[in-house]
Amino acid sequence: MSDFLNATFRRAPKVSVCPAAGHVQAQWKTFVWILLGVGIFFRLFHFLDNRSLWGDEIFLATSIVKVNFVELANPMLAYEQKAPLGYLWVSRLMVVLFGTSEMALRLFPLICSIASLFLFLPVARYFLKPVGVLVAMGVLATAPPLIYHAVEAKQYSTELLATVIALLLYTRFQNKMDFLSLLLWGLGGAVLLWFSFSSIFILAGMAFGVSLHYVLKKEWRHLFRSILPFSIWLVSFAVSYVLFIHEHGDSEWLLHFFRIRDSFMPFPPFSIAGLQWFIKKAFSILHYPLGLSWLDLSPSTNAVVRVLARMSLLPLAVLAVGFVAFYRKDRKQFMVLVFPVLLVLIASGLELYPFMDRLVVFLAPVLVLFLALSCEKLSNVFLKIPRGSLILPALLLLGPIANATHQVVDRDAFGDYKKSYQRETLSYIDDRYKEGDAVYIYWNDLVGYRYYKETQGFKFEAIEGKDYRFVAKDKADYYSKLSADFRKLSGNSRVWFIYSNRAWSNIGDFDGQPAWYYAEDNPRETLLETFSALGKEIDSYKTAEVNVHLFEIKEK
Repeated sequence: MSDFLNATFRRAPKVSVCPAAGHVQAQWKTFVWILLGVGIFFRLFHFLDNRSLWGDEIFLATSIVKVNFVELANPMLAYEQKAPLGYLWVSRLMVVLFGTSEMALRLFPLICSIASLFLFLPVARYFLKPVGVLVAMGVLATAPPLIYHAVEAKQYSTELLATVIALLLYTRFQNKMDFLSLLLWGLGGAVLLWFSFSSIFILAGMAFGVSLHYVLKKEWRHLFRSILPFSIWLVSFAVSYVLFIHEHGDSEWLLHFFRIRDSFMPFPPFSIAGLQWFIKKAFSILHYPLGLSWLDLSPSTNAVVRVLARMSLLPLAVLAVGFVAFYRKDRKQFMVLVFPVLLVLIASGLELYPFMDRLVVFLAPVLVLFLALSCEKLSNVFLKIPRGSLILPALLLLGPIANATHQVVDRDAFGDYKKSYQRETLSYIDDRYKEGDAVYIYWNDLVGYRYYKETQGFKFEAIEGKDYRFVAKDKADYYSKLSADFRKLSGNSRVWFIYSNRAWSNIGDFDGQPAWYYAEDNPRETLLETFSALGKEIDSYKTAEVNVHLFEIKEK
């Protein structure tokens, strides 16, 4: 194994590069720009598709649409939402300029995502050679999770852009010791902290890595001068923390939410459970946010089958080699890139930051660099094969490109469970609504109705169902109380009934509580059956997220 690693990391002599491989490397710019174009196309396609906002987007958009710039500075927004002030203000500006449409709310995330692609290119060129640049840009451009967040009205693509800019600033200023350069580096990082909560991990990790490098090299002059930008970052974070972030202390229900989803690293991690957690998370980040899976089977599928279907073993091995490759290539670069990851893991172990899918999107550029350097080194093995240097990149990029293409062909697959139909179902009712109809919204779909009623307007005024889960003692008592809502429907010849198939809890609810509601034979299973007793169903519109049913009321 040692001989294999030595052979892999040894730079191939120029004389050994065959003409075909040299031609491929000479054309790397063409491949990179093609991938960039493909990535932009995917993002613009889904932006223009203008799908409905889903629950999490609505939660945050409610504040962005309704309140002014000053009120957005309130640390606690509606539905306990949290987002950096810079993101909130720019998103509010988009609403002021372009209205309350989904596209207006998603415009800033789209701009951030496309900017990330262009700004990451010089970063990739700094750390990598042509094959590595190709892989790095290919993953960032075509990974389906990153494409999704590019057109989601949430801050995650802004967080990713902040990481890219932090890396770009490092490449520009880390070797410069003049006052102006250090000041600009400090101010650049300070601004990022107001647009991205997670950038503190990137900047702090970067500061630790650079400082440790200077300590080990005994370059005290450089260490002393670096205090300037690092201090500016610290002051900026401290101000942001005092004014906003400290008010975001997670409530117990949210900590419970992340705990039961295994989002916190076992602490201390030196146990069987800790080992299992690391293995599971290593596989999970390949799928989300890196999007390297070939097939994504149902969570109910056997875990081994899912790993094989995702083709996870190859990219995991490549990623692992990438850490070794960076360590051997440049210790300073290794520390600058690995320390942010370590800080996130430590914060996760202390239950300060969840390590899960969308919340680690900001780490994608860092992880991509490790993956790409490994691919660059391992590709040396295939140099004697015509176009052999592209074999490994092709295997890694096949999954994301194929899945991103599939989501263009089948738009319902885009975003998976986040694919929403709130606007479509409400518009379906509005288009077919007749004088004398009643519309009843079950409690679990009120968020979507209230938002779209406010921003889009409907000719119907719905009866909002009350949530009796926590005041009812059992199923019978629940339906007894629900009958009070049903009585409001009397006197109408037709009743529209709308409910969510997915949202069976509210913000602040602990999973599975109250227990009777989520037990077997619960109201969720018999809800439609109970409602059907009011009359004959004459129309319906069913989606993966929301169902609509129209009943003709029986005469009494």
